[in-house]
Amino acid sequence: MLRVHGNKFKHLAGLSYAGMAGSSAAFLLLLVALLFAPTASQPEAAAEESANPNPNISTYASDPTASINLPSTIDFADVLPTAAGVTTTASASLTITTSNSGGYSLYFYSSNGNNSLTPLNPNNSSSISSTLTTTELNNLNNNTWGYNLSTEASTGDTTTYSTIPTTSTTPVQTKDTSTTNSANDTYTLSLGAKVDNTIPSGVYSNDLTVAIVAEPRALTYIQDLTLSECQSQASDTDLTVKDKRDDNEYTVRYINDACWMTQNLRLSGGRTLTSADSNVTQDWSFPTTQLADNSDSYTASQTTISSNTSYGGYYNYCAASAGTVCSDSSAQNATQDICPKGWRLPTRAEQDGIASYDSAFSPVYSGNYNNGSLINVGSGGYWWSATARSSANQYNLLYYSGSLGTNSNYKYYGFSVRCIRSNPGTLTINFDGNGSTGGNTASQQIAAGNTASLNTNGFTRNGYVFTGWNTAADGSGTSYADGADYTVTPATGDAAVTLYAQWEALPTIQEFTLAQCQSLASDANYTVVDSRDGSDYTVRYINGACWMTQNLRLSSTTESGGSRVLTSADSNVTRNWSFPNNSLRSGDTNYIGNSYTEAGSVISDDPEHATEYGGYYNFCAASAGTNCRTSSTVNTTYDICPKGWKLPTLDQFEGITNQRSAFSPVDSGFYLSGSLSSVGSDGYWWSATALSSSSQYHLYYSDGGLYTYYGSKYYGNSVRCIRSS
Repeated sequence: MLRVHGNKFKHLAGLSYAGMAGSSAAFLLLLVALLFAPTASQPEAAAEESANPNPNISTYASDPTASINLPSTIDFADVLPTAAGVTTTASASLTITTSNSGGYSLYFYSSNGNNSLTPLNPNNSSSISSTLTTTELNNLNNNTWGYNLSTEASTGDTTTYSTIPTTSTTPVQTKDTSTTNSANDTYTLSLGAKVDNTIPSGVYSNDLTVAIVAEPRALTYIQDLTLSECQSQASDTDLTVKDKRDDNEYTVRYINDACWMTQNLRLSGGRTLTSADSNVTQDWSFPTTQLADNSDSYTASQTTISSNTSYGGYYNYCAASAGTVCSDSSAQNATQDICPKGWRLPTRAEQDGIASYDSAFSPVYSGNYNNGSLINVGSGGYWWSATARSSANQYNLLYYSGSLGTNSNYKYYGFSVRCIRSNPGTLTINFDGNGSTGGNTASQQIAAGNTASLNTNGFTRNGYVFTGWNTAADGSGTSYADGADYTVTPATGDAAVTLYAQWEALPTIQEFTLAQCQSLASDANYTVVDSRDGSDYTVRYINGACWMTQNLRLSSTTESGGSRVLTSADSNVTRNWSFPNNSLRSGDTNYIGNSYTEAGSVISDDPEHATEYGGYYNFCAASAGTNCRTSSTVNTTYDICPKGWKLPTLDQFEGITNQRSAFSPVDSGFYLSGSLSSVGSDGYWWSATALSSSSQYHLYYSDGGLYTYYGSKYYGNSVRCIRSS
């Protein structure tokens, strides 16, 4: 059994060192707690700061403290060894307490560099070694011992014990508490031993040291502290942060749904405030004029910094508002001020809302300046608000006789400043298709004071290309590119805005000349629109000609459901041709099978690849009804391509087999006997060149390469058109 003695040394005086037979052995461990902390200059912390990749971490808190609470001695109960060896344990609680610390490292080692239990009897030369690595108590070798440091109590013979380290360079356990302001952690230090009757009786001991090194807690810049971080870290206690502008440290507290500074601002003049660090929209040179130097002024910024840190700075309203409210001719609320970026002067309503939170707000009787003199020190505290009462007066928070309330005073007074970070509001951005014919773009929300990329456009409009967004439907407002960064200015409430899609009419493929293609599409695809159905296509200048780089998807029926008629005004035909509504797909009511003589087509209905795969046409359909027999070998002159375009010849196809990347082939497959075949592996495109009366040459795509071959004219192949000289 574990026996802990309140006065161990008195107990030792009564122990005898008789022979082992018929007696027991006791083990004494003297525990020494050592505390280590970084020096005042904190070289370790400085090195860590320079390597810290997080720009929101400003510096490290000074004077981290740490303490260890543990008994001065731990001893085992007397044990009666056996020939096979008997186990015994001892344990004690070890409590670590730190403050102003972001974590600590805990060390445990033998003070004298010897990890053996040695007898106090000088005539006894036996020892109990600590040469194990890590093993369960019941598996220890005879006459060995070890330690276990855990947050849980020992579980007896199944607890694992490790070798006692002999130097301070061997860490036993490291605890990371960087997400908390302090730590109060309790461990169980267990010691286990196994002895047999070859060990003489007596008292065996070793001096052990428990040491802790506290790491200074990293401070966050006040400019980067979010409201949610303040809520999580400063709801019950103050949190220390640092101002980027002058490295002054301040405490903040989450009070009444906002984050408040709980110390007076002490930002001095003689510096330039920027929108990157302060609540201003443009640079402002902060004058050094003192409140004690001149008479009371509305128009000149004046400030004085107290030598008492708790009193901080005093600012007339022209200075507090960063030079934006500097007259008595009109009542003006402040929207800019000398607060850190993301923070601002509180409104009167917000100051009213914390009147009952005087303990959390930590007010001080810092007094105020009037007519060049500091007055009311020790009896009153005064803090500017953003809210105007009149042209000459501004509301303020007042601390008097132990109570907080709101009041108003002249703007030339020198009052203290405490800034607030509240819910900045959320801007909802709605997207309007502005004439779109399909697609959608989801709304998005951006918290005020933040920047995010606009959602990518999802609207489409037949015959048009999307060119960006604008705050006005007619494009007369502010323009934004697709996916552009959108910055929401600080606010105190939610708002919404609508961005309208802007469109530019595409040139029709029928009017797109070879010269235009060479100029606009030699290095990249260019989008045009087919005037017959409004479908968009990409084209590319390849090997001296303009090629469609997407499969034609012209259907046999119009958008209204009527039969499509191709004319010489829009298609490569000499007279009107009614496009039959015959299907190449079995199961359709108008399925025509493998036909040479009837025009048939199918438009892909693949949910993921419909536009990519496009349409499939037997050669009678591809040739616009001009090559629908097998009695003679005929090259095709007319087809379903747009006016000015045509089916490529075999020679033209062979001229681009080494231009795979520019041609952008797809493995759309082909139709045969009512079924789609080879989809996902091959692609096939009709040519205008006949092989025989029943077969036509085509281009095909397989295994990453382009080749020419031939197939029956009743196959359902894809179509890509060409515009040449």
